[in-house]
Amino acid sequence: MRPSLFLLFSLYFFNLTAQNSRPNVLFILTDDQGSLDLNCYGAHDLHTPNLDALAASGVRFTQFYVAAPVCSPSRAALLTGRNPHAAGLAGNASSQPGHAGMPSQQVTMAEYFKGLGYTTGHIGKWHLGNTEDTRPLGQGFDYSFGHMGGCIDNYSHFFYWDGPNRHDLWENEAEVFPSGQYFPELMVEKAKAFIAAQSEAPFFLYFAMNAPHYPLQPAEKWRQYYQNTPMPRRDYAAFLSTQDELIGQLIQFLEEKGLRDNTIIVFMSDHGHSCEDRAFGGGGYAGPYRGAKFSLFEGGIRVPAIISWPEQIPKGKVVGEPCSSMDWLPTFLDITHAAPLLPTLEGESMLPLFNDAKPEERTFFWKQGVQWAVRRGPWKLIGNPMDPSNKYPLDTDKDALFLSNPILDPSESRNLAADYPEQVEALKALYLQWPYSRPTDIPRVLPPLQNKASSGKASLQTKPHPKYAAQGAATLIDNQRGSADFSDGHWLGFEERDMEAVIELPEVMDIASVKVRCLQNLDSYIFLPKRVSAAFSQDGKNYSKPVSVARNPKLEEEPNIVEEFTFEAPGKTRFIRIIATNEGTAPAWHKAAGDKVWLFVDEVVVE
Repeated sequence: MRPSLFLLFSLYFFNLTAQNSRPNVLFILTDDQGSLDLNCYGAHDLHTPNLDALAASGVRFTQFYVAAPVCSPSRAALLTGRNPHAAGLAGNASSQPGHAGMPSQQVTMAEYFKGLGYTTGHIGKWHLGNTEDTRPLGQGFDYSFGHMGGCIDNYSHFFYWDGPNRHDLWENEAEVFPSGQYFPELMVEKAKAFIAAQSEAPFFLYFAMNAPHYPLQPAEKWRQYYQNTPMPRRDYAAFLSTQDELIGQLIQFLEEKGLRDNTIIVFMSDHGHSCEDRAFGGGGYAGPYRGAKFSLFEGGIRVPAIISWPEQIPKGKVVGEPCSSMDWLPTFLDITHAAPLLPTLEGESMLPLFNDAKPEERTFFWKQGVQWAVRRGPWKLIGNPMDPSNKYPLDTDKDALFLSNPILDPSESRNLAADYPEQVEALKALYLQWPYSRPTDIPRVLPPLQNKASSGKASLQTKPHPKYAAQGAATLIDNQRGSADFSDGHWLGFEERDMEAVIELPEVMDIASVKVRCLQNLDSYIFLPKRVSAAFSQDGKNYSKPVSVARNPKLEEEPNIVEEFTFEAPGKTRFIRIIATNEGTAPAWHKAAGDKVWLFVDEVVVE
């Protein structure tokens, strides 16, 4: 912990209980676990006896929200008690060494506990930055064992992505090589050693499992247990049962050491289940809820959450009030009788809910990339929604503002915006009062495209990435706008490469302008092109001198935007050659400085 912060805590914490009476805290965070992926939450095809028993011994939440539907911002909000934007990490941190993540000026849960005399430990996944200041030991943890990036192979402990693939397992800043040893079992082994060493002070252990995140690598006994379950549910369920068994071993260890009665155990998932290709398209269970990881529908942000503390909080209690992962830190401070004056926390203590108190109506805000949402009472409004679960049809134009009532319709199957326009306006106004909103976040109603090229042909001289190939070259002239969601099937994505295309009109035509629509989403490493050039020809052989339009410098750091690069056409033409120049690598000011970046184009509009 930084000395200046320690001094601040010495000054600002008061009314503390005696050190030996403060409870230990074991915080178990799982990764990509579906909204209802526990037997006690209704997934009756699962064997999860240990977590079911944990729920029976404490409080289970049924409307528990995370602050973001992806890994890093969700974890940043959890550890700081502040929304991801206030915490300084609105999108996923880079997994590569040398890239910062959550700013070290943020005060973490570990630093709060350390200021109260706790020994603090991190075991498992980090994914909040990979520089000295932003790794665990720089963020308030006395001990750390785990991987710094978003995921690893559980046996080789390598981070596999598009490259460079690398080994990623560390203990207190030293790289360690227990090759072939199963990472979830290593986590339990290290956790037991950490707990056993704490005889003088209470401990806070942040136990952040990499399960059931891909790669789906369950213990073989559980794969056999689910052998008659179809994939991908088979391996996903087996990973959940593997996880449950290991959590059970950790809880049993606390019992054996006589520590269970004085240890608060919290369990939750960081967000909804994954539908990504690496997860074989799914496997998780969200029950009636629409959405998944990356989405602000309920299936992306509503998660299982449990707290247990024997003899101190009720057993077998269900809390149905909406709560947030940002509430954990205020709750812990309430439990330990600490009164923080710095910094401002956004969550609220949940202790009154354990005694059936009726809280005042709360407003919840989310913003992830181009998506945003606000919930007040039973009403929830999502701007620019996306739904990787594809559970119900979603029209990117008509549903750009999606109103739901999760109390009456947890499935969010139908957009109620047309039925309750007054609720749309009220929630929109609430959202615009939030400090992290922008007026440009509100979707605009645009007239239908009238693209003269839609009856012509398009060809690509550079191939898009297979993951973002949409309908190939035809995507450029399909007369459909891509939404602000780059994965909506209307965008062509090029990683580190330029886009070069030729548009052929049905005949020589008199045209006035050409517009090339491009996307920027900085959290996803998508940049507007440096420049776009256009050349014109009547015969497809003799082209005019290219005309170039540079990116507006004012937009270089705009987080999310769809921008049109516009060219005045020379009148009669039939062939148009377009070259969009990729940024190539992220600039020095970006969190992924030096990494490959993306160029996304969706339509070449000829008018």
